[in-house]
Amino acid sequence: MRQAVYIILLATMALAALIEVRNDLGYPIPNATVCAAGRCAATNTTGVAEVPAGSQVEIYLRNLLVWKTYATGHDVATVRYIDALDIGPLPASGVLVVKMAKLANGTYTDLEIPFTNNTLALSIPVGNINYQLEIYITKVEKYILDKPLHVKTTIWQPQVDLVKLGLVKTCVFRARPPVTEVAIYSGRTPVAAGAEEVVTYMLPMVNYTGAAATEVRTPTGEPYRYIFNPWSLCNSTLVVNATRLVIRAVDSFGAVRNDWAVVVAGQVYKGQAELWVLPGVPYTVTVDAGFAKKTFTVAASHPSEALIVTVENAYLVITYLQPARRVYIMGNYTTSATMPRRVELPPGTYTVVADMGDRNLTYTITLTPGLTAQLVIGQPPAAGAVTQTPASGGGGPALYAFLAVAAVMAAAALYIVVKGTPRRRRLAHGRSRS
Repeated sequence: MRQAVYIILLATMALAALIEVRNDLGYPIPNATVCAAGRCAATNTTGVAEVPAGSQVEIYLRNLLVWKTYATGHDVATVRYIDALDIGPLPASGVLVVKMAKLANGTYTDLEIPFTNNTLALSIPVGNINYQLEIYITKVEKYILDKPLHVKTTIWQPQVDLVKLGLVKTCVFRARPPVTEVAIYSGRTPVAAGAEEVVTYMLPMVNYTGAAATEVRTPTGEPYRYIFNPWSLCNSTLVVNATRLVIRAVDSFGAVRNDWAVVVAGQVYKGQAELWVLPGVPYTVTVDAGFAKKTFTVAASHPSEALIVTVENAYLVITYLQPARRVYIMGNYTTSATMPRRVELPPGTYTVVADMGDRNLTYTITLTPGLTAQLVIGQPPAAGAVTQTPASGGGGPALYAFLAVAAVMAAAALYIVVKGTPRRRRLAHGRSRS
């Protein structure tokens, strides 16, 4: 009876347990070294190895101990790989040291692995063994540190925050009109760019340059770039000293002329120009009405300015009692056309010649700013062929006749008053008697 119990006990001790090694995606890891009870075996293609049940198990990958457990029947060890360190917000280079790493031969060593821009030269398997890490950072991006930065952490948390360590500073640049884009450069290399808000990470030992593209135009039409020192404007809003200039072209009648060209800072606008300019800098403005041009210089001095430019004009409206071959208008502006109906002209005195075929009819007309003159071609020039109508604020022939009649009546009334006033008699002077 005792012998049977002993045999059963030996059989139970001889029972095998299964150790299954997989990666973090669930795929089997073959050729992992599984050691138990003084013996080591490699996992098969399905990632499984047999060990004595109840024994202490050690699993090695790439000669590094990554997992320790006890064989309980069917145990699964999940192992992941670290290909890069989580160093930010800028990538770094240096050496990673895994402290007191246990090797498959039973010895311990400090395992050194170089890394470049956070990427390890050799990926590290990570299981349930939380090794101590020491990270020596010798370079951030392309900049070599004067003294390596020493950081201690664990293999389960291989993160390094360079901002918290004071090696990198976070700067936020906000833009408002007329700024359209902000870029930060290290030398000629852009390190950050954006429109409304730009976040950049800067190293204290590096000189940076900031450049802001704007809607501001120079007098020659070139886009103005605002150059600044990022260190002095870190975490601020970029404000460019500029003026919002509005130039409106109007005629003598007070109308905005969208058919006239406003030329300023190398740009051509119709009727009204709206642009950003540099304050205190002279800009040449030309308003081209076609029949006349007005050119002047303006230098803005306030954050916003509006300028109204008036080009004087008048209209000549022509009607015909009989067709004309061609009409010639000569004066401050000379033009000709076949039976024009309405002609816009600058103020001045004009000679209008109508070619009637068998004869020419010549008229003389004077145009003042804001007047519309009516010309009837076919009437003799002396027969009242020309009448004028002011645009506003004036009167026509009836008004002038009324004023003339009123003046005559006032003069007559004054004459009657003077005539009807009796003269004072003169006093005789003589000697008094006593």
